Amino acid sequence: MDPVLSVSYATIAGFFEAAEGNYRNAVYVSCSCSYRRESGCGDFLFIPGHDCRPILLPLTDAEKFLGRAVDRTECACTMDSRCFIRLYSRWLELATDSAGDCPIQQVLHLMNRPPGHQRIIP
Repeated sequence: MDPVLSVSYATIAGFFEAAEGNYRNAVYVSCSCSYRRESGCGDFLFIPGHDCRPILLPLTDAEKFLGRAVDRTECACTMDSRCFIRLYSRWLELATDSAGDCPIQQVLHLMNRPPGHQRIIP
């Protein structure tokens, strides 16, 4: 039985294309933000896509897809989510609707909408 993932297969394909097929080329981001925790919140893997837009893969989805635990020390580097939010602050401001909700969760929702319901992400 296929695992139920919260991200689209297009997101997974884009992630692994950018990571050259190996999650170890991505950045492990540990969730440390002060936003209200939603279901699905937690650590995630991040890699810039070919257009430098961030591609985010929640750790739970990565582990389900890979069928194994992801060891953060095997990734290219680690950072906390506050650092990620600072690095992408202007882009997140343009891409998200609410300053009060977690920008990472907002981006995940935008990236994984069904085809035909996509919003243009800057």
